[in-house]
Amino acid sequence: MRNIKFSRRALLAGLSVGGAFCGGLGRNLYAQTAPRITRVAMFGYANGSHPDSAPTGNGTDFVLKPHMAPLETLRNDILVFRNMTMQRGSGNSHKATSFSIFGLGATTSIDQTFASHFKGSTPLASLEISIGQTAGGGGVIPGLSQLNGSFLPGVRSPVAAYQRIAERIAGDAASPDTGTPTMTSPAATEVALLRRKSVLDFIKDDVKLYQGRLGPEERTKMDFYLESLRTLERDVTGTITPDGMGGPVSMSTCTKLAAPTISKNTSMNDMGDHNRLYLDVIAMAFACNVTRVATGMWGGGESDEPFNYAAAAIKTADWHATSHLDPAGSGGQMMIRIQAFMAGEFAYLLEKLKSYSDGEYSVLDNTAAVLSTQNGTSTQVAFAATDHPKQNSPFIVAGSCGGAWKTGRVIDCNGRAHNDVYLSIAKAIGMNVDSVGLASWCQGPMIT
Repeated sequence: MRNIKFSRRALLAGLSVGGAFCGGLGRNLYAQTAPRITRVAMFGYANGSHPDSAPTGNGTDFVLKPHMAPLETLRNDILVFRNMTMQRGSGNSHKATSFSIFGLGATTSIDQTFASHFKGSTPLASLEISIGQTAGGGGVIPGLSQLNGSFLPGVRSPVAAYQRIAERIAGDAASPDTGTPTMTSPAATEVALLRRKSVLDFIKDDVKLYQGRLGPEERTKMDFYLESLRTLERDVTGTITPDGMGGPVSMSTCTKLAAPTISKNTSMNDMGDHNRLYLDVIAMAFACNVTRVATGMWGGGESDEPFNYAAAAIKTADWHATSHLDPAGSGGQMMIRIQAFMAGEFAYLLEKLKSYSDGEYSVLDNTAAVLSTQNGTSTQVAFAATDHPKQNSPFIVAGSCGGAWKTGRVIDCNGRAHNDVYLSIAKAIGMNVDSVGLASWCQGPMIT
């Protein structure tokens, strides 16, 4: 079914064409056929990954390793990239990748480029989440998003994240405790009513006035055309977009969640208890069209913090030090469990996005959600304790970004950089670009 939005101005413009009603108005309406409202979510976790994380198989016939096993139930919704190069500049591998994981070699990160492209379509340009503290040779940064060479501070407590989104949700979002729309402003009330009105009901007074100016022959044509328009309305899903409301009106199910009560800044030790509160907020923000871009820093470029979460059998006094232990030993097993935990958190978000309808699709269908790590794997041939190469970096994209590609596949990158995946996303959201980030790191869109 087509997802079509009509504005009052365009409909009246079509009616004013005189005798060419069907052609004029029809062209005016269908010229406004709206693309699906796309979103982008990006998450980067610290300290690289275990070297044996890549799935086996090819195309749609692939097997996920334990590192990504929590995504098995969502295999048809994801793309898994193999032999990816997490390209970076020179110097310390952690610090260089902190700049490039979202920066792609540029001084403004790709999420902020996407936010600029979407500018004006949502109340909030982007939402940045920062969990944990960065340290060591990776430097100290407040988040992974950058603007003109400066890192943007991410929200560090669940309450702060919720407040940033909830205060911007229109009053017609259903409250979880009553299930009843609560109108907080005349503008919110108007939007809710407009969504429920027929196109013809919306302009009936204007139509009546116009009919009074017509002769008998033209009035007959008008009556015939109005009946045709009623038929058109029954055949398509239409949402009236009131002029001047500022950007697309999301057709997604928007529910204002209950506020979290945790105001403490989230460390890595808190991630198991806090993180899904942030993910709930991101899903709510996308469903309610408060923002179309969200990023998450899970540990930063180099995280030396303790990371303990009994439910996932994770226990390490220093996550970064663990990442340099022998992959074949106990340290490697801990890295597998940490990587699987990250995949499980990502899977939780994907399920939440799938639970929100977006017209005839789900919010996940209209999203590109990325999970990556700030470094590649330890060398797969000869382990070196100081090794964090840029090759073989795990990288996953979930959702088809508005139907731009087919999911449920493994894609072999043949060493190409992550820039090319983001170039594919840029094109999917409507950007007319041939490269993103540093042009020399691009070869062309990766997802076809």
